[in-house]
Amino acid sequence: MGKNDVIKSLSKVIANIALHKLVFAHTNKPESKHFLESEIIEYRSVAQNKALEFNWNESDKKKIHEISLNLLKKEKDTKYPDIEFPDEEAEKIMSETINDLL
Repeated sequence: MGKNDVIKSLSKVIANIALHKLVFAHTNKPESKHFLESEIIEYRSVAQNKALEFNWNESDKKKIHEISLNLLKKEKDTKYPDIEFPDEEAEKIMSETINDLL
């Protein structure tokens, strides 16, 4: 897979990690928290493996951030329309997740 394909794939996984972190923080269903934690762990493992395939410069990280944020917003609207969180918090979690992985 080329670097652009890995960027798209990695962006989707990073978006899922950030979204699950946000849902975990904002859900009012405590029974969902264990499932969300296990999803975060699984997605993180996949992202770490993908991240090792290439070296990532600041331009790549910015592109991954933009794509991931757009995917996060779409997924949130589709799968979790009842959960609300500020865009600033989504940006912060996304940046932290990318910095942790890349």
